[in-house]
Amino acid sequence: MAYKFKNWAGNVTGTAENYFQPSGETEIIQIVKNAVAKDKKIKLVGAAHSWSALALPSHYLINLDYYSKILKIDKEKKQVTVQAGIRLKNLNVILRDNGLSLANLGSVSEQSIAGATATGTHGTGIKFGNISTQIIGMKLILADGSVLTISENENAELLPAVRINLGVLGIVSELTIQCVDVFNLRDESYALPFEETLEKIPELIQTTDHLKLWWFPHAPLVGVYRYFRTQEELKPRSSFQKFMDDSFLVNVFFAFMLRLGDWFPKSVPPINKLINKIHFKKVSRIEKTWEVFNVPMPPIHFETEYAIPVEHASEALKKMKEMIERKKLHINFVVEVRFVKADDTWLSPAYKQNACYIGAYQYGNRYWKEYMTGFEELMFSYSGRPHWPKEFTPDAEKISKSFPEFEKFRELKNKLDPKGVFNNALTQRLFG
Repeated sequence: MAYKFKNWAGNVTGTAENYFQPSGETEIIQIVKNAVAKDKKIKLVGAAHSWSALALPSHYLINLDYYSKILKIDKEKKQVTVQAGIRLKNLNVILRDNGLSLANLGSVSEQSIAGATATGTHGTGIKFGNISTQIIGMKLILADGSVLTISENENAELLPAVRINLGVLGIVSELTIQCVDVFNLRDESYALPFEETLEKIPELIQTTDHLKLWWFPHAPLVGVYRYFRTQEELKPRSSFQKFMDDSFLVNVFFAFMLRLGDWFPKSVPPINKLINKIHFKKVSRIEKTWEVFNVPMPPIHFETEYAIPVEHASEALKKMKEMIERKKLHINFVVEVRFVKADDTWLSPAYKQNACYIGAYQYGNRYWKEYMTGFEELMFSYSGRPHWPKEFTPDAEKISKSFPEFEKFRELKNKLDPKGVFNNALTQRLFG
């Protein structure tokens, strides 16, 4: 049955010849064998919360929402084994009920665990890696229908390759995740002037468990979000404050301000200054991890994001501000800055470097292409690496130079999937 595909942002659309929602591993293997016999390509999709075309199908599209069970929880080792389709929002609750937690989370928990890890989804905190670094085991269904088991005791040398796999090595069937004891987050957030924030970044990232910065271009202040891990009792926002923060200010006020700025670009600077005054207020609360890490779903917009060596963070942000002013761009959405610990995953933007991730976002088409082009040029000047699920220019030559193990990954991909069963146009362009 044909299936119309559209990602969350609506910037990637296409049609799959057939759409499958299997509930068992045997069923998935049969779909793979059937695709190979008919010379069809396979892509997988979870929440479709990706701005890039990694999941864009042409032939077969598989969704694993019905393949989402918890298979094992080992409280002593603090490990959980799950089927690949489980959504993070459900896993978070189950883990908490069992005294456990993921070590870090991104801004959204709608994604499936396999999709989030395969694309390198990350949160923030210079002492903590992206979500994929928590993987200690995996079962991968290959293009020939066989199942490859990878763990610390079996094929362990492949773990750095498969943690972030972009869906091109095979179909992730099961994942074993190393968790931590359950914790809460104390949010102590406030605003600082832009220049002062840049000066304090080195200090802030070392004295904060999880640091995030939000800056609206054309406005003087930066929202400094400082999250600290704690075992203190919950001290949540009131129901009214939660409604104001998560519903009214995002879905009504901010949405209207974005539309107004899109209609009248010259109004963007004063609008951003108004948002500074209303949104960047002093906060003190203690809540469950996902209630702090996650943000309310904003209005649909464009996103690109790159990781650069953390030591260049302040300088790059200063140059980004200069670029926006020089090109006379009216940028109506936040610039988001996060920090991630170095890891050994081949396609990780944080491979062998503590990374500063800078996200450039915009509502509406106006200025977007020029903004993205200028932003990418700036990021590449710092040896920037794209965050795979966001928009990026698929220049294989440039990108391969940014990731030291890119060719090694390409060789493994061609070995595990020589016919390119799990390719689409984007991955074909990147890896051949």
